[in-house]
Amino acid sequence: MNEYIIQIITATIGALGFAIYFRASEKNVLAATIGGGLGWAVFLIINHLTSSLFFANFAAALFVYLYSQGMSAILKAPSNVYLVPGTIPLIPGGALYYTMKSLIDGDEAMFKEKLIATATVTVGLATGIIVGTVLITYIKEVILKKNN
Repeated sequence: MNEYIIQIITATIGALGFAIYFRASEKNVLAATIGGGLGWAVFLIINHLTSSLFFANFAAALFVYLYSQGMSAILKAPSNVYLVPGTIPLIPGGALYYTMKSLIDGDEAMFKEKLIATATVTVGLATGIIVGTVLITYIKEVILKKNN
């Protein structure tokens, strides 16, 4: 349990760093930072429950996307202010590093293993964001039709 708490704190700090790096305004930094920590918490919970790297990344990316849309509406800022720092902890940096290292070292078995992990995470993240986009678009259309 302590390991999960440390991971969430580290992910939150990473999101904070990128929120500052991308010059989020002072009123948006906290929300962007919290999104990164919550996104990683969702990843840990889903990964623990399912042991599916794809589904854990899908759910975390979907959560971060929906969170960014919500914060965008509440704080009146572009959703990217929250989406980019929120997804930073989910990016498969370690897997990508080891994929490239094993390619350079000529370790074919390790290369295939890490390439599959990197691709699984990447496709999970992309799919989560795409599904979130479709959901939000559909919901907005239904609300618009209902109001007209």
